[in-house]
Amino acid sequence: MLSSKSLRVREYLRVSQDRSGTGKSPDQQHDEMAKDCSSKGWELHPHPYRDDNRSASRYSSKVREGYLRLVSDIRAGNFDADVLGLWEASRGSRRTSEWLEIIEVCKDQGILIWVLTHGRVYDPTNARDRRSIREDASDAEYESDKTSQRILRHSRDNAEKGRPHGRQIYGYRRVYDAETRRLIEVVPHPDQAPVVQEAAHRALSGESFYAIAKDFNTRGIPPRRSAYREQRKYLGWTGPAVKQMLTMPAYAGKRQHRGEIIGDAIWPPLLEPETWDRLQRVISPPDRRRTNDWPVAHLLGGIAICGICGVGTRIGKQNSGRKRYDDQGNALPRAHYNIYICSGAPGKTGFHVAMKEEHLDKVVVDVVLARLERPDFLAMLGQADDSVDAEREALIKEIADHQAWLNEVQFEAERDAI
Repeated sequence: MLSSKSLRVREYLRVSQDRSGTGKSPDQQHDEMAKDCSSKGWELHPHPYRDDNRSASRYSSKVREGYLRLVSDIRAGNFDADVLGLWEASRGSRRTSEWLEIIEVCKDQGILIWVLTHGRVYDPTNARDRRSIREDASDAEYESDKTSQRILRHSRDNAEKGRPHGRQIYGYRRVYDAETRRLIEVVPHPDQAPVVQEAAHRALSGESFYAIAKDFNTRGIPPRRSAYREQRKYLGWTGPAVKQMLTMPAYAGKRQHRGEIIGDAIWPPLLEPETWDRLQRVISPPDRRRTNDWPVAHLLGGIAICGICGVGTRIGKQNSGRKRYDDQGNALPRAHYNIYICSGAPGKTGFHVAMKEEHLDKVVVDVVLARLERPDFLAMLGQADDSVDAEREALIKEIADHQAWLNEVQFEAERDAI
């Protein structure tokens, strides 16, 4: 084993929820670990791996880029340190399967694991140390499961009682007790509620969602999600945003849970239920034929967005070369090429960005292919894709069952050997 005075530590820092948006918790983790490294005479790598606002539980839908890069670098021999430093075991992961992966790749590359709150360094090549880490991983996953079940029960209970859960609903405001911070009631918002009602009445009278959005932008009405996405203050209202708002059962005084209306809400309706039902028939007529089987004419059509205002780009045409004339002096058709260009929000100036279609397509294709070649791609895909088909789900479950059995056999063998 390396001398304790010659160790080089590289940290993995993570926080599940960064409400401040400043990354304070990972910074605090780093400060404590840096101080401890200094007292031990260890060298701290200048570039830690980091995941801000990323849960490590199996219920998370967000990919942890820092974790994936960490595992990929260890596998490829690019870790550039002797010790993987964690503030506490749960910062590494709350999934036993991921901890087993960390243990194995560190064992293969001879990398130690230091957990600050444990006050010790684990050697993955040592059977007893592996057992200790696995027990901590199992505890972390168990705590994560209990937390998830508690949140689900609370969410379902709130829904059944008609109480709100999560973000504020546009058009309403919540009234809390000044001392206990308990919710007292949910009342119509004085500025936002009339916007919802106006949009509904105009849609029922036959006005298009685009026209409504354009008028709202012209009048300077703040968009309904400006508080959650900074970029949307430039985007403003759009036709799809107006349509999506008017399909929400909350405005008919109904409580929805997991896509299903389960009862009345505690807040008053902004639209009478009969009016809301009539509005849904206008938005989505029962006899309307729906199909998404449209040919793709342009690679990034409906995908590329403007980096200034967040609006989707459309295909435009740009003239190429000089004007040409025939023998009689008549102008000939100009050669042209396609470009992706910012569409602009309804009633707002667009054309913030434009790029030649051929060039942007090539850049995106090259980046995607390079990403597919990275060894951590399949691991990331497994975390990010929850809508797999039944066959793939069955295969993944079968693999997980086999892996769990192998892990249990290994655990039993090591326990008997100690």
